[in-house]
Amino acid sequence: MSEKPLLLLGRAFDGFSRALARQIPHVAGQSAAFALPEILDLQERVLNGETATSGEADLLMVVTDWLPALIAERKVLPLDEFLDTAPPAGWPDAWHPALRELQRGADGATYGVPYHVGPQMLLYRGDLYDDPAQRRGFTERFGYPLAPPETWAEYRDQAVWFNAPDQGRYGTILAGYPDEHNTVYDFLTHLWSRGGELFDTAGRLTLDSPQAREAARFLHGLWHTDRVVDPAAAGWDSVASGEHFAAGEAAMMVNWSGFAAMSAPESSPTHGLVRCAPVPADDGPGGRRVALNSYWVLTVAAGSRRPAQAYELLRALTAPEMDRITAQEGGCATRRDSWSHPEVADSAPYYPMLEEAHRHTRALPRDARWPQISVVLDHMVARLVAGSDEPDTLVARAHERLDGLN
Repeated sequence: MSEKPLLLLGRAFDGFSRALARQIPHVAGQSAAFALPEILDLQERVLNGETATSGEADLLMVVTDWLPALIAERKVLPLDEFLDTAPPAGWPDAWHPALRELQRGADGATYGVPYHVGPQMLLYRGDLYDDPAQRRGFTERFGYPLAPPETWAEYRDQAVWFNAPDQGRYGTILAGYPDEHNTVYDFLTHLWSRGGELFDTAGRLTLDSPQAREAARFLHGLWHTDRVVDPAAAGWDSVASGEHFAAGEAAMMVNWSGFAAMSAPESSPTHGLVRCAPVPADDGPGGRRVALNSYWVLTVAAGSRRPAQAYELLRALTAPEMDRITAQEGGCATRRDSWSHPEVADSAPYYPMLEEAHRHTRALPRDARWPQISVVLDHMVARLVAGSDEPDTLVARAHERLDGLN
């Protein structure tokens, strides 16, 4: 009787599905398969359930946000012994240093190898920004030249300027679906860029700061004061937000850089029109430029009954030619040799910028309590999106809930 195929479990995303459909048969034939449930289902099964330890899955494709909890609960295996004896091609220098840290545990061990990478960037419609009438009208109204926004104040001005719902275009896009991902990332980006922190100097969780309140007010304003976000975006996750941007439904957005690849097909309404720039900074005291760094890694499930074979599949899937397939099919390559490869570099506007973009990246807290923390922040932003409570009230409530985790 033949052995059951190795199973790779990851999240639903067309780019992953297309890439793995090419990669798995090439490197493993019929000896491996993949399944890609929706992200909340994956999170429930991997973080809260027993999928990682039951033997159901051999490889897990997980976001680095989850790794501290998975490592603390021993749901994924350290890879150092494998990496020492048979590392992926070019390991570790083929990956940017920013893509080698978040999969390291407090014990110093490495638990994963990158498969798909951000980081966040500003994605914008070059045709709109180049249009002479748009440039002239914007300068007349706001008093400065139209260019990709350097600050959040400029971002708000430009979202207001380009907002034209009657033409099927909003000023910007936010992913409002409460899945503990982009909602949380957006808030933290604004908190950090204003000089705020999620922990006080004593290491206690807190949101009792003017920067936290300013971040919440800014997001609330985009949704409800300026109304530059499609109300339907309250139901969009990050992937859906990228799809709607590629459909031409907004002038700009701050999101994962890889979503610019959705505009690459010649059939796309925004083919050849999307450009990338750094995430805006805050122009107030203590303001800075911060882009969230979070990426998807392949790691070996602790319950795999064939961990050595699972690692060999991981190793094969992170080889140079497989990484290029990830890029070709709508994911984002993680290897530096892919970023500089002509076929990859020319396929999306962010690849020439990835080295520089990672200079301004910051990761989520490496805290085993992150699943609980993210629930609190997600609930707060969901209420901001709904518009039923004042931003300061929501921040105060979230602060109380976070304080209960200290």
